[in-house]
Amino acid sequence: MQEVSIRNIYEALNTMRAIDVVNKEDWERAAKEADLDSSVQLNILWIIYCYEGVRVTQIADWTFWHPSSIVIHIKKLMEKGLVTIEKSEQDGRVVHVYPTAEGREVIETSRRSVPAIFRLTYALEKLEARYSTAVVELFFECLSFVAQSLHGADKVRWIHESEDRIPNTQHLIS
Repeated sequence: MQEVSIRNIYEALNTMRAIDVVNKEDWERAAKEADLDSSVQLNILWIIYCYEGVRVTQIADWTFWHPSSIVIHIKKLMEKGLVTIEKSEQDGRVVHVYPTAEGREVIETSRRSVPAIFRLTYALEKLEARYSTAVVELFFECLSFVAQSLHGADKVRWIHESEDRIPNTQHLIS
């Protein structure tokens, strides 16, 4: 039984790595199309778009990046005119970040191009065609469970909530 378990873990790790390679490539392509320097900037801008006024430390917590790295990327986004910052009146160390109109447009344009850029879209469509919508829903439930098991519900809750914060949300997979 232990050998089967080790084999399953090994296969799962390598399968996730294979998916991660494609995911990273697609995120970088999406960032390039949005005229951003990196996928990190696109991810940060996405969070700022969904959570206007989010704190720098919250972005760091959600993305698992160091706050100093977040600050560097936010400065670059500010130079591009995509975000603005405001220091808290109660605590000057706390910085809130807001998207500009141009930053919102970058995310809205990027979001519309998701099906064409992210190959995961096609894989999920194939999964649904081969099995069912219920299997796709179970797949997402399992992904969420694994992420919550690894990081805790608080660290990944924003992922689920962010889609609900977007006006006129359309699902990519039926």
